[in-house]
Amino acid sequence: MREGVYKKILWVGIAAALIFSPIAGGATKLWALTPLLLIEALLIFVWLWKFNNQPPQTKLPITHYLLPITKIDRPIIAFAILAIISFAFSIYKYASFYALLELFGYIGIYYIVKTEFDREMMKRVINLVIVLAAGLSLCGILQYLGVLGHSWWDPKEFLASTFVNHNHFAGYLELAIPVAVIALARALRDPDNKSMIYKASVAAALVVMIAAFIIAQSRGAWISLSMAFLIGMYVTIRKKAHDRKAIAFLILFIVLMATLAFFSRDIITQRVETISDLESDPSSSTRLKIWQGACGMIMANPLAGTGIGTFESGFSRYRPEGLNVQANFAHNEYLNMACEMGVLAPLVMLWIFLAAAGMGLAGEKTLHYSIGCAVGVLSLALHGLVDFNFHIPANMLLFTVWIAFIVSDSRHKEKGR
Repeated sequence: MREGVYKKILWVGIAAALIFSPIAGGATKLWALTPLLLIEALLIFVWLWKFNNQPPQTKLPITHYLLPITKIDRPIIAFAILAIISFAFSIYKYASFYALLELFGYIGIYYIVKTEFDREMMKRVINLVIVLAAGLSLCGILQYLGVLGHSWWDPKEFLASTFVNHNHFAGYLELAIPVAVIALARALRDPDNKSMIYKASVAAALVVMIAAFIIAQSRGAWISLSMAFLIGMYVTIRKKAHDRKAIAFLILFIVLMATLAFFSRDIITQRVETISDLESDPSSSTRLKIWQGACGMIMANPLAGTGIGTFESGFSRYRPEGLNVQANFAHNEYLNMACEMGVLAPLVMLWIFLAAAGMGLAGEKTLHYSIGCAVGVLSLALHGLVDFNFHIPANMLLFTVWIAFIVSDSRHKEKGR
């Protein structure tokens, strides 16, 4: 297979998965998840086939492309081992098998992007995500205003676009907005006047995304992205104290956020006030009860858990009194993983997230895309304390691609490209 054709197949496959998964309700339903898994399986097959069919004189083992093992590869391998162990002790093998397929699909995508995507391909994916996120945001705003229907939203008064729940659409924007910020910053620093259309387009996309993010009314997303941005801005300004353009842009972005927040102050005030009274807020009180049951589930299965993908099946035995909803997930990714895979799983998850965020924020002295990817990764990791975005395939796929971009960018810099 010619290199050009091979790269196009990988690009088209990744692009198709990134476009399809958020449009298909986040790919949470079986009818949407199955095509996504098939796309991932096809890409992994093409990737492995390419390695196996190299000319004998130039053929290299696959380990040549996977090495060196990075700070992120070690915990990913450890997490995969824990998943396999939990599968062996699973209380419901069917659910665990499907969860394993999902996990290894993400791991395969990570290694494909990490080893095969150059910076130009990365930039094309980032531009695609910006366009897609802006389009979904505009669609959501029109639905929120009553121009378009939204019969699948839950709850009805929030903005969720094509997603079922507003928290998960906000989670998707947590990954897209930081990268769009970096894209706009890089464009504004470009003296080439020919890119004015691109600058205006990215700026407009960013405004639409932030507006939709606010109207989505996800408190966890607001807090997580704000904290991640503060950390990212601190690191960026510390490394670029001499760069007035970078500092000026960051100040401009804060002004933009503050302006949009001012016009949405009634929405924000109403949602923030519910945080101080958790007992009277149905969403918060339900989470607290689920966490109570999850802790009991962990105490009963501390080492291997009940099996990856089995939270819903195993939780019924530990359901606390007064919980009147079906708990499909723990609404806390770290508790959820501890329930399913044992107490080591959330520690390995934190290892992955902190390694990725640290590598993305510390590795580049210019406003590079890896900084935006790192802020998005950090934001969704924080949001995982109160929600289950990692169980939304559209969000997990983009999260995986961002981590792969961080590692790939680091590899390119080491090779001097």
